[in-house]
Amino acid sequence: MSNKYLIVILRFHGDVLLTKPMIDNIKLNDPDGEIDLLLYKGTGSILEQEKSIGEIIEIDNASKGNIFSRIKKEINLWAKVRSKKYNYAFFLTTQWRVVPISWAIGKAKKSAVDDKKRRKSLWTKSFSVIFPEALDNHIIQRNLSALKSLELKVFNEDLMLDPVPLEQEYKILSDSFPFLNQDNGYCLIHPTSRREKKLWDKEKFGELISLLGKKNFSVVITSGPDLHEIGYVEEILKNADIVDEKVLNLAGKTSLLGLAALISRSKFFIGLDSVASHIAASVNKESITLFGPSNPNNWKPWSNRAKVIVRDDLKNIEVGDVMSLAEEMYP
Repeated sequence: MSNKYLIVILRFHGDVLLTKPMIDNIKLNDPDGEIDLLLYKGTGSILEQEKSIGEIIEIDNASKGNIFSRIKKEINLWAKVRSKKYNYAFFLTTQWRVVPISWAIGKAKKSAVDDKKRRKSLWTKSFSVIFPEALDNHIIQRNLSALKSLELKVFNEDLMLDPVPLEQEYKILSDSFPFLNQDNGYCLIHPTSRREKKLWDKEKFGELISLLGKKNFSVVITSGPDLHEIGYVEEILKNADIVDEKVLNLAGKTSLLGLAALISRSKFFIGLDSVASHIAASVNKESITLFGPSNPNNWKPWSNRAKVIVRDDLKNIEVGDVMSLAEEMYP
C-alpha cells in the first residue's frame, strides 16, 4: 500500500511554487507515493498540471465568512484530512489554524517549521518534529530540511516546472497573439506586485521599456488579473516612448501557467520580488529581479541564471542599473 503525503502551505502563489523541489524529492524517495497539497484558494494554479500531485485541497483564508460558516468549514476540513489517512505531513507555515489540522491527521509522521512565537507545548507537541526556520538559507532549502527531519533523502534542490503543459499553453497564446511569433523574439516584463513596498517607479519602468525598444527588443508586459495591476501597467506604458508594434500588453490576460509559458519562450525576464521571478527560475530563464524589503538570501530566484539588484529602497535602483544587466545578457 502506497504512502500518502500532505504538504500544508497557507501563503501566496510564490510560496506554493517553491514547494516543487519538495514534491519532486518525495517522488524520488517514494515513486508510488501520493502527494496532496493544502493551500489557500487560488494559490495552487501554477501546479495544477503537475502529474506528481494527487489533490490540491483549497481552503478560504480564516478571516472569510461569519464565525458559524467558518467553524463548519473547518470541521469538514478536519474530517477530510482524517479520511485521507496520511503517513507524512509537512507544515510550512505557522498559523495556529494548522494545529487542529495536525490533530485531525492522527498518527502520521508530522514535521512543522520552527517559529520563535510558537515555542509553547501546544505547538511543539502537535507535531512529531520541529525543523528550523530558513535563517540565512533559501526557503527551498528550508522546505527540503522538512524532508530530512522525517528521514527522507534530498536528492537534488532543482526547481523545475513540467515543460509539457507550458508548451501546450504557449501554442494557445501564440495562436491568439501573432506578436509572439516574430523572428527576433521578445523580453518579458512583469512590473507588478501585491505589496506597495515591492513596486518600482512607473516612470522608470516606462523609461526602461523605451530603452529596450531603442535596442530593438520587443517587449511583452504582463500582470495579474487585479484591476489595480492592469491600471498600473497602463500607466507604465503611458510613460514609455515606444511604438505600439514593439509592445504587447497582456496585463490581466494570462493565467499563471500562461505566464510561465510566455516566460519560458522569452529572451529574458525582468520583474520584481514576486511569483513571476520564481517562475522564471523554474523554467531556467535568464532574469533580472529588483529586490527591496525582502531578504534575498531567503527569497531570490532559485537559479544561477538569475541576476538580482538589491537596494533597501527600490527607489534607489536606476534604469541604468537594469539596462546594464540586460546588455550583459544580450550585448
